[in-house]
Amino acid sequence: MTGHQKTLTPLSNEKMKAAFGAMSHPRDFRPFVPPKVPAALNTSRRERTREVSTPDSPITLIHALWGELMAEPFRGVTTDGTLRPLRRELPPNGAPREAMDRAGRRILGILRPEIASQVRFAIDAPQWRRWHNMPMQWERDGIGLEEMNEAERAATLELVRASVSEKGYRHIVELMQVNRFSGELIGREKYLNEFCYSFGLFGTPGEADWGWQLYGHHLCLSCRLVGETYVLSPTFLAAEPTVVDGGNAAGVDAFVENEQAALVLMRNLPDDLRRLAVTLGSILNADLPEGRRHWADSLHLAGAFRDNRIIPLEGVCARDFRAEDKARLLTLLETFFLLLPPGPKAARMAEIETSVDQTWLCWMGGWDDWAPFYFRIHSPVVIAEYDCHQAVFLTNAEPARFHVHTITRIPEGGDYGMDLAEQLKDMSR
Repeated sequence: MTGHQKTLTPLSNEKMKAAFGAMSHPRDFRPFVPPKVPAALNTSRRERTREVSTPDSPITLIHALWGELMAEPFRGVTTDGTLRPLRRELPPNGAPREAMDRAGRRILGILRPEIASQVRFAIDAPQWRRWHNMPMQWERDGIGLEEMNEAERAATLELVRASVSEKGYRHIVELMQVNRFSGELIGREKYLNEFCYSFGLFGTPGEADWGWQLYGHHLCLSCRLVGETYVLSPTFLAAEPTVVDGGNAAGVDAFVENEQAALVLMRNLPDDLRRLAVTLGSILNADLPEGRRHWADSLHLAGAFRDNRIIPLEGVCARDFRAEDKARLLTLLETFFLLLPPGPKAARMAEIETSVDQTWLCWMGGWDDWAPFYFRIHSPVVIAEYDCHQAVFLTNAEPARFHVHTITRIPEGGDYGMDLAEQLKDMSR
C-alpha cells in the first residue's frame, strides 16, 4: 500500500473536507469502522435472511421485484429497446476446456446427493439469472460454499481455479478474503466470510455446452463453455473496504489498477472531449439528481436482474479520440478482464478493440486525488461499470474510493453465452 503515501492534492472544497477530512489517504477506511455488533447478531446468511424478511421490508420487496425481472424472457441489455445482436462467432478462443471438464467431472463424483440436487441445473435453466450481490440466501439461492463439506468446497474452488487465469484466481481469493476481513471488522464473520457464495452447475461437464455460477456478496461469476468458446459474463466484483490492513490477508489493495487506468485516461483527455464525457461533476449525495442513486445498485445500471435493461449511450464517443486516448481506453478496459484465461482474454480484447469507434465513455464525479467517481464504458460488445460506493457495513455517508463495485456484461443478448448457445443449437439441427 505504499502508493497511498504519495503527496496528495488538498481536498478541494468544504463538502469534500466534510466527507473525507478524517482520512489519511483516499482509501483510508479506518475512520468509518463501526463498533462490533452484539454476538447475537453474528448469524449466518440463511439466518439473517429470515430475520430481515418481514412482509414490507425493503429486502422482501426487492426480492419480489427481482423474481418478476427474472421471469421475463431473456433478451439482453440494449440501448433503446431494440435488440441489435452482433453475429458473434463460435470459433475456439483458447478455452481451458480440458481442465474445466476434468474439474467439473470431479465435482460430480464428490457432491453428496442432497447437495447435488440443489446445485445442478439444466443448461438452459432460468437459474443462470438468479445471481445477486446481497449477503442474503433465499430459497432460490440454493446451497452455499459454507454449507458444503470440505471436499465439496475444495472441488468447487478447483473448478473456479481451472476456469480462470492464475492472476484472476488470486484476485477472486483476495475478494473472498476481503469479505472475511469485513465480517471480522464488524463482528459478523458468520455472515460475511470467504465461503458465503452460492454455487450452480449447469449442464454436464464434458458436454458441448455446460457451465457454472458462483455468486454472493461482492463476487458474482457466470462461466460457460459453448463448444470451444469460453464466456465469462456477467461479472460483478467488489470490495468494502478495498484495503486490508491486518490479519492473514494484510496487503490486499483491490481495484487499484482499474482506478489508476481510469484516472490516467481522464487526466489526459483533451478538455473538449473530457467535458463531453462528464455527465455529472460530483457523485456526492447532495449533487446527484433525485432517484439517480438506487439503494441496492447505487449508480450501476447493469446490475443484478437487469439483463433486459435499456441503457442509453451517454458521454463521449471514442471515435473522436486520438490514437493515444483509444489506447488508454483499451488499457482501462483490460483491467476489467483480469479473470479471463490468456486465450479468451486475447479474443475478448480483440473483439472490444474492433468496436472501439462505437464505444462510449460516461463519467460522473471528479478525477483528482480524492473525489469518488463512477464511469461506464459501453459499446455493442461490452458494458463495464465502476462505481465508488457509500457505506453498507462501514459508516461513511458519502461514496468513497475504499468501497468499489465493478460490473461487466456482453450487451445485445451476449450475457451467459446465450447468443452463442443458440448458434450451437442451430448447428446441431
